[in-house]
Amino acid sequence: MKKYAYLFVFSIFIALISFKANSEIFHADEFYLNNKLRVIVSENHKAPIAKMMLFYKVGSMDEKKGKGGLAHLLEHLMFRGTSNVPASSFNQLMHKNGADFNAFTSKDMTVYHALVDLSRLELVLALEADRMFHLQISDEAFEGEQKIVLEERKERVDNKPKSRFFEDVQKILWQNTPYEHPISGTEDEIKNLSKEDALEVYQTYYTPENAVLVVVGDVTKEDVKILAEKYFALDKKTVKALPEKRSFSVQENGTYTIQKEMADVEVPTMTRSYIIPSVFDNPKKAFAMEVFSHYFGESQNSYIKQHLIKTNLVVDASSSVQTMARGSGVFSVHFIPHAETDIQSYFNLLDKTLKQALADLTPEMIEKEKKKMLSTLVFVKDNPEDEAYILGYLATLGLSLNEIENYPKGIENVTFNDVQKTVLEMLENAKQVTSVLTPLREVSNEPKN
Repeated sequence: MKKYAYLFVFSIFIALISFKANSEIFHADEFYLNNKLRVIVSENHKAPIAKMMLFYKVGSMDEKKGKGGLAHLLEHLMFRGTSNVPASSFNQLMHKNGADFNAFTSKDMTVYHALVDLSRLELVLALEADRMFHLQISDEAFEGEQKIVLEERKERVDNKPKSRFFEDVQKILWQNTPYEHPISGTEDEIKNLSKEDALEVYQTYYTPENAVLVVVGDVTKEDVKILAEKYFALDKKTVKALPEKRSFSVQENGTYTIQKEMADVEVPTMTRSYIIPSVFDNPKKAFAMEVFSHYFGESQNSYIKQHLIKTNLVVDASSSVQTMARGSGVFSVHFIPHAETDIQSYFNLLDKTLKQALADLTPEMIEKEKKKMLSTLVFVKDNPEDEAYILGYLATLGLSLNEIENYPKGIENVTFNDVQKTVLEMLENAKQVTSVLTPLREVSNEPKN
């Protein structure tokens, strides 16, 4: 469901944070209930509203072999009723009380969220706690949501050649890891899921000790603690022992290329992705890659914008980096080449540009880039939704509140040598996958002489 806006917010949080590295970002507070539910509270008194987000530490990477799409299907089933709030009553109550609510599943986690008037926060927490403890899945509900998930899969992936192509790219990038399979699952996997499969995941992972509750808005820690203890401190759910938390780092290297012509592609596009360390693999290298990516292709005056776009070598270009994940991280470069140019020449151009960007880098440029990243205004405290997402996302990945508050220190501590060494190591040793989409060439029917 709705997640892309949150992913965008998180991607700019790292690159454009607006606080000094030795100061707290959110001034949030936290506490734990007796059942080990972690609760994070951040006060924001600009409006009488509250954002509630409940993060479960289970995503598609936790699915058993052949059970792809199960985490996503369970997300759907969580809206289908409990022993206390039957059938569609959950949605009706939320709509009636003006809540803006939704959920999404990723490779790393499943998240439920609602933005409400402060006077409705207790209702939202009561409903969320109720479905943590008392979900009921009827045969009718399971079959209905299974059909919906199948239709989503067909509409978003199976019937769209571009989506299938990029799914294939991800399979190659993450082969032999828990990230290999799509979040939606395949058509066959979804069809073979059972109600018992969904109940097993629910009983195993939807527990207080495997969740993080975040509330941001016109509240106090004391307000939230009273409500959390009232509704979430229940100990009536029989749960299974949590499996050991899955994580991984990609050890293999290699160079892969996947290329395809498509009729609905108007201009060629090329992306190269490198597997890099995540913050949990190697924080020093991860932060170095964040600084390099910002310098290379994320800012308005980035290296590739100056050297490739303004010189008309490409139509457009940018880079991106993701280091916050339970698995390995990814650094990607994106090109829109000129249509008439041979694609192989862009492979060469990309290689050359990355190496030249590293060669042109100086310690002074690194310090300048870090200052940009730490001073550019992004008012994370101005929007409770953005703030709740960032706090919950990082907490669910395992960061302490102190680590979250002082995240910019990781950027500040990056040195010129860190960037040089990390990027060079990536170029020489990292697994890389290059994907190329080009317009379908017209085949002449004229006979050859």
